[in-house]
Amino acid sequence: MLIYPNAKESGLINMAKDWLLFEKADLPSFRHYHWSSKETSFGYGQDWKWVEKITNKSVEKLIRRPTGGGIVKHGDDWTYCLVIPGVHHAFSMPPLDLYKQVHLCISSALAKQDLVTTLQPCPKEKGKIIPGDCFEEPVGWDLMSFDSSKKIAGAAMKRSRKGVLLQGTIIMDKSWTLSRKKFQESLIHYISEMLNEKIDHVNWPNNVSSDIDKLQNQFATLEWKKNRIRN
Repeated sequence: MLIYPNAKESGLINMAKDWLLFEKADLPSFRHYHWSSKETSFGYGQDWKWVEKITNKSVEKLIRRPTGGGIVKHGDDWTYCLVIPGVHHAFSMPPLDLYKQVHLCISSALAKQDLVTTLQPCPKEKGKIIPGDCFEEPVGWDLMSFDSSKKIAGAAMKRSRKGVLLQGTIIMDKSWTLSRKKFQESLIHYISEMLNEKIDHVNWPNNVSSDIDKLQNQFATLEWKKNRIRN
C-alpha cells in the first residue's frame, strides 16, 4: 500500500489530489491531509441549492466532493483518502463491507490508545436516501462513541471500473489524550493488514503538478459545483 506524505492544503487541491490517485493508482494508496482553512464539503449526489440553504453559504464557497455522502465541516477533522484500484482483490468486496472494515481499522487504531468506540448498526434494508449533514445523521457502520451518542467517523465512496475512492473524516474529540502520529501509524498498519499489503512510503512524482492544477481548476468551476460537470 502506497502511503503519500501528509499535507495541509485547500479543499480544491485536496479534491484534486484524491481524484488523481483514483485515476492513476495501480496499487492501494492512502493519504492523510489537513485543510489550510475551515471549509465545508458536500456530496456528489446532493442538491447544491439545498446545501446552500442548510449551510448558509454560497455554492461558490463550498466544495463538491467526487464521492457521495452528506455535508461535512472541515478544518478540525482528521481527513484521509483511500484508493483501491479495480485490479486489486479487495475491489470485489461489497461497498458496505469495505466501509465497515475501514471503520473497524479506525476503531482498532483508537483502541491502541485506550479510546473505545462502537459501530452504528446497519439496517437490514437500506432506503435510497441522499444524506443531509454527515455527522448529524449517522448511517450503518459509521463509527460512534462508546455510548453511541456521538458520531466519530464517516466516509463517502466513489466506485467505478477504475476502482474505489473512499474519502473519510474523523472527529478528534478535544478531550482525548491522543497522539495523532501514533494513531496514523496504527491506522495505516490495520488498513494494510486488512488489504494484505505491505506498507511503502512514497513521494508524489515530479510530473503531476500540471495534472493537479488542471483538476483543481475543474473542481473550482460552478459547472462542477452545480451540475457535476468537469471539462
